Amino acid sequence: MDQLRRIVALLRDPRTPKLPRMALILAGAYLLWPADLLPDFLIPLGGFLDDLTFIWLAARWLLKSGPAKDEPPHPLIERR
Repeated sequence: MDQLRRIVALLRDPRTPKLPRMALILAGAYLLWPADLLPDFLIPLGGFLDDLTFIWLAARWLLKSGPAKDEPPHPLIERR
């Protein structure tokens, strides 16, 4: 749950590079898009694995490219 909060915070943080942010958004769109690289009905497990792989790679890239955990938050982002 901590990782999910961090991902949401990084998506909202203006210091996060745009390319990893867009990669995660596009990976989410690919998950919802009806056309797949590996169709879910043709290869049941493989079809879902390629969706999850894109999401995982994009989220990992976003987490590695964003500001460090111990860095103070951006002043425009309210802290909860």
